[in-house]
Amino acid sequence: MSEHRTEQRKHLRFPPPEWEIALIQCSDAPLSEDEFEPEIAGLVMEESHAGCGLVVLERLLEGKLDGGDHCLVKVARLGIVRAEVRWIRPVDQGVVRLGLHYLDATG
Repeated sequence: MSEHRTEQRKHLRFPPPEWEIALIQCSDAPLSEDEFEPEIAGLVMEESHAGCGLVVLERLLEGKLDGGDHCLVKVARLGIVRAEVRWIRPVDQGVVRLGLHYLDATG
């Protein structure tokens, strides 16, 4: 008999507009909008109140971000938010999917 697991999520996921890009600064030092210097851009694949999933080029992450690291991310009209890298998973050669959890989000 196989065990069937269903993942329970706290927040509903929703698809973003196909052109939505997230900008990531690899430091989470507090700063103003004028001081935000993104180092990585990724295509947003899914969003929720508490985080987002992105697709990025793997070479952009090398030596900059890893699972558990904190960063600053700007997604659409959300503004700059502190986030934690929850996971990094390979998608294809040179491409990874990145899961970010917003630390400033409530809930």
